[in-house]
Amino acid sequence: MAESASPKRLWLIVTATGCVLVVLAMIVVTLVLVDKPHFGELVGKYFAEVMSAGMMVGSAIVLLGVWNLPNRTSWRSLTLMAWGLIGLTSPVFGFLFLLPWGVLALMLPLVVVILRSLFRLAPAPLASH
Repeated sequence: MAESASPKRLWLIVTATGCVLVVLAMIVVTLVLVDKPHFGELVGKYFAEVMSAGMMVGSAIVLLGVWNLPNRTSWRSLTLMAWGLIGLTSPVFGFLFLLPWGVLALMLPLVVVILRSLFRLAPAPLASH
């Protein structure tokens, strides 16, 4: 019988899932803003609220995942926490939300590298033969 993944790996998966949710929200908003004729029908009455909620939920999941990592005081974890906090507080800026989202987009390559390195350092689950 295969053993389950280590707690560290589980929280890394949670963190990566939150990052994916944040990036999906940013992609949808970017598509709507850049190509309004093709993606404009996505914009409904509650588009801004739904996208802000998606950003906040994804960022909260990132923070939850990073907080439960065993090495949350490392520079990698602190960078992921900062990324999550920027995403969580971005709806506070109102129509100036593009400024924090720009910071998130600029930090995204670093976040991907950090997540890849943390996945390499985390113990993989043991496979049974």
